[in-house]
Amino acid sequence: MAANDVELARHDGVDFRSVRLQLQADGSLRLHTYDMGSKSPTADGREQSEFWVTVPPQEVGKLAFLLMKERFGGRLQAVTEFRDFCKGNEVLNEFRTSP
Repeated sequence: MAANDVELARHDGVDFRSVRLQLQADGSLRLHTYDMGSKSPTADGREQSEFWVTVPPQEVGKLAFLLMKERFGGRLQAVTEFRDFCKGNEVLNEFRTSP
């Protein structure tokens, strides 16, 4: 599995569902779901369907800002936690302190 395509959630069984996060070649971000089973019939009677949301590249920064605000809002150790998150996930970052 490529680093730009990861399965976030999966339910196996009669009613299968897979949720994937994908970074597209153009820089857009897609959250994609594939359903298969009796609980997901389509209008034409097929028991499988797909649906997704794609955020265009020019909106990915705004999305990152909002997600970080949600995750780190109200956290006094936000800078340290964010630095550690980046380091733990091999995200290039620059950490500085003033004298």
